[in-house]
Amino acid sequence: MKVRLLIAISFLLFWRNTLSAQVSADAGKAIFTTRCTACHGIGKQVVGPDLRDVENIRSEEWIIKFVHSSQTVIKSGDTAAVNLFSEFNKTVMPDHPDLSDNDIKNVIAYIKQESENVAKNAANTNLNLDKVPYPNSDGGFLHRVIFLDIPGNHMPLELTDYTAWMTIAVAVIFLVVALVVRVKMEDVKEKDREDDSV
Repeated sequence: MKVRLLIAISFLLFWRNTLSAQVSADAGKAIFTTRCTACHGIGKQVVGPDLRDVENIRSEEWIIKFVHSSQTVIKSGDTAAVNLFSEFNKTVMPDHPDLSDNDIKNVIAYIKQESENVAKNAANTNLNLDKVPYPNSDGGFLHRVIFLDIPGNHMPLELTDYTAWMTIAVAVIFLVVALVVRVKMEDVKEKDREDDSV
């Protein structure tokens, strides 16, 4: 009886430890939103680097060490850590020794999940086959005038873009009226000069 009880307790402890060691993106989200979002984004840069696809760029072991103590990794001479530190104006990332390895693995799982969502959203945005973006410009004069130097993919106008076409029509009408008024004013001035000279 005692042997069975010991086996059952051992099994329960092993099972509990296995469950607690499982990676959870939801648990990682809770940690990320409270501890990381002030400096990091997924698919965008904030103060620190964009963490999108970080699990593909750095090993899990490296990430865990860096999160626990970034300065320790930097001072060890790790090239990637030193380059990051320099790239982000030597901004020191706070140490997080209170986070367990499993907590950091949960954060990595959340970042991986969100990176996949960012990629899917980007793919869905680019699937609009009716509108193909213009290639990025060299920033010439015409580009600056038309797009006011707004970066990104600029889409061609379609017949269904009523607001844009109305704006263009109003601008053209305004320019034509302004030109006609200017010509008429010059004609009136010219007539006045002729009348004064006679």
